[in-house]
Amino acid sequence: MRKGQDFLKKVFPFDIDITAVRFGFASFINVLYTRLFNIASPKAPPLLTWITTFDCNAYCKFCATHKVKHSCQESVPYEKLIKTAHEIGKAGTFVVGFSGGEVLMCHYLFDVIKVLHSYGVKTYIVTNGLLLREKADEILQSKVELVVVSIDSSTAEEHDNFRGFPGLYEKLLDGIQYIRSKRENSVPLIKATTILNKKNIPKINVILDDLKAFTDTQSLQPIVTGYHENSPHSKAEEGITSFMFQPEDRPQLQHYINELIKNHPDFNSYYFRQIPTYYFDRERLLEIQCWSPFFRMMIMPNGDVVHCLANPKYPPIGNIKDSTIMEIWNSREMFRQREEIRLHKNNCICWTQDASFNQLIHNIPLFNRIPVFKKHK
Repeated sequence: MRKGQDFLKKVFPFDIDITAVRFGFASFINVLYTRLFNIASPKAPPLLTWITTFDCNAYCKFCATHKVKHSCQESVPYEKLIKTAHEIGKAGTFVVGFSGGEVLMCHYLFDVIKVLHSYGVKTYIVTNGLLLREKADEILQSKVELVVVSIDSSTAEEHDNFRGFPGLYEKLLDGIQYIRSKRENSVPLIKATTILNKKNIPKINVILDDLKAFTDTQSLQPIVTGYHENSPHSKAEEGITSFMFQPEDRPQLQHYINELIKNHPDFNSYYFRQIPTYYFDRERLLEIQCWSPFFRMMIMPNGDVVHCLANPKYPPIGNIKDSTIMEIWNSREMFRQREEIRLHKNNCICWTQDASFNQLIHNIPLFNRIPVFKKHK
């Protein structure tokens, strides 16, 4: 149980307070209504990801955001965005994470965060760090609880090469140092997330050690490809083979994961231990239940709402231009998708950090043993 708590803190490093207790209660109610009975839930999704824009000022070699922005453009009026933020707050969502594209290019970001905070909603942003210093004062004033910065190397040259923007590493470092020097009560926390790939895994222990010098917490996410066409992870593996692990790389990958866990015991969780399995024996992981439609939703730049960007067979369940958050959460299309997934007929597995609660819950005896939750395909 302790390992599960440590892992959860890597994903959502928030303090345990009354809001967290409310999150636990809301999660229980949602599981009861949506997973057990698949009926309308009186509680909002505990977790919500808001993809504000697919515009981006970096050109990461393993990301498809510049292609996706043409098919999923921002089209929600400002007034509707603010109204949606009020709906989320009133409905009782616990955490809203803002991502992109590059989230700091979004013109309404801090207005929406202000609304959410008025309801006690926790917020975090995910950024490449290029605009971090420029937007630092707004970030500090907004009281956003967590800033997640993508950092894939401890050397400027390698990181900038991965991310396709010379000087990016120095800019993100400048922004992080400024925020940490000006923040109060360690708010916001600065979290570094490293995309684990074939090029940087030999140095991963050094990278993590170096990141500890200027970030508050560190985490890893294995590189993934082939997701839904509206996902930044939709790039085909063939286009980024130099970053991907090949079958002949399995012994080395296993060695590096073992070394990672040995040198950084806080990564000794099912999620990280199974990274080689994800790449080379993925079918062995299909027994893991998907909990996405019972815990979360994602708002897209065009207003579409989905619970999954990994499997293309799950279309939008609604649009905030036409429906409220709770109407979408309890929509007929959501019921249909939930029913398929609660019966474990989705036949897919994903291993990104934002779906890591699947693996966490999989190892909780209550959910892994009671027959009503252990559905079969």
